[in-house]
Amino acid sequence: MKKCLILMMLAGVCLGANAQAYCGEHQFDGEHKNEVSGYVMGGTNVVTDGFGGLAASYTRHITPRWHVGGDAQVQFGKELYSIDVTGGYRLPVKYGHIYFDGKAMLNRYAKFGFTETILNLSATWESAYVDFRIGESLIHYHSHVWGKGWGYTEPLTFTFGFGANIRHRKNPWNVGVFIRNYDEFYYENWNINWGIRWYAKVKNEWRLFGEFNVRPAGSISQLASRYEGSVKLGLKYKW
Repeated sequence: MKKCLILMMLAGVCLGANAQAYCGEHQFDGEHKNEVSGYVMGGTNVVTDGFGGLAASYTRHITPRWHVGGDAQVQFGKELYSIDVTGGYRLPVKYGHIYFDGKAMLNRYAKFGFTETILNLSATWESAYVDFRIGESLIHYHSHVWGKGWGYTEPLTFTFGFGANIRHRKNPWNVGVFIRNYDEFYYENWNINWGIRWYAKVKNEWRLFGEFNVRPAGSISQLASRYEGSVKLGLKYKW
């Protein structure tokens, strides 16, 4: 009996050490239930030449496991207006976390008279150095260009992504690379979006972040053979 108690205590210490060794980038920290972030972006592509944009995001941690939120974006040049609502659940696992999340999104390309409605369900495994995401999207396209307009639905669009950091996520700054077929306001078949990401904590409540990414030209050009490049620079605040 005494040996069993000792083994149980050792197991508890080891599990506690594993939990402390990993600090999830998106998990509730036990203190700040609200997160708001925003970024500016700019770039160029073959469809609209230069473009710029602004985006804002809010997340509310209802419990240590459940969260909800929403995002909004405007891109000048493309005349793209986007809004979405999200919700998710975090499952702690050995050496990381699994996030199950859903998103409903509306993209309006005012310049081209084109609307895109997206429903996405995804799962993300996030460890200290790497993260991997898979999911499915239902995408409905609708255009009013030719009078009454037309619509088309892609019932199953595979979502995938992979990222790797050079430092442990608990460090105050980090740099990493990614490859994926989605963005905050973008889900589209096998178009590959890849680049470099970074973040730096200014204080416990503040974080700077940014990205440089490259993807096929335009946000609705699945058969494009030329490329778009863009840069993001943002700030996140928790309270």
